[in-house]
Amino acid sequence: MKVKKSIWILTPIMIFSLLGGQYIAQADDDEGYEHHEKSGDFNEYEHDDDEHDEDKYDDHDEYEHDDDDEDKYYEENNQYAENNTVTQGQWNIWTRTATLNTDSTLPFKDAKTATFKIDNNTFKLYVVPKKGELFVPAGELTTKLGGKSKYYKNSKIINTNVNGSQLIFRANTNVVYENLVKTPIPAKSFKYKDDIYVPVSVILNSLGYSIDWQEDTQQFIVL
Repeated sequence: MKVKKSIWILTPIMIFSLLGGQYIAQADDDEGYEHHEKSGDFNEYEHDDDEHDEDKYDDHDEYEHDDDDEDKYYEENNQYAENNTVTQGQWNIWTRTATLNTDSTLPFKDAKTATFKIDNNTFKLYVVPKKGELFVPAGELTTKLGGKSKYYKNSKIINTNVNGSQLIFRANTNVVYENLVKTPIPAKSFKYKDDIYVPVSVILNSLGYSIDWQEDTQQFIVL
């Protein structure tokens, strides 16, 4: 599968128009958003309830809306998240359900720069093994795949787009908005060196790719 470069326009006034226009995000510069939310768009999924409370997304940090219907939606949405069954997953498969990959067998244990091979092209990324997942920089991987990304430093949000496929991540949450649909990811993303590190399976699987580790050549094969 070839990934073609896409034309992507991101307006500074609105980064999200989620779920029928319920989410409005106003930004007055490239550093972040100056707005508040009444309920959390990036609420956690159940399998992360052992994390410290201070790591969780502050429900009043980012998005401003005061519609009672939206509050009702969030209550229903949060209940759905709480009722999700946590299942065991694998580092190279994104199931789009709440998974717990702490026992996943990883190809290596220490963070390092690794080679990725895709469509007869190769590139290198810094890979961090953590909690049964392999984390890579979302913005950098997006660029390698011919897409574009926008990073909001203050909000610790990154908006990526490859060939029309959009993913929006926020650091310290286990949630992604995949083409504006709230979806769980297997482990919390985190900020490192002005990028958001996310499980590699999330970005690649969302684009229809599979990924595996080739031990003899010491590289990732993306098909």
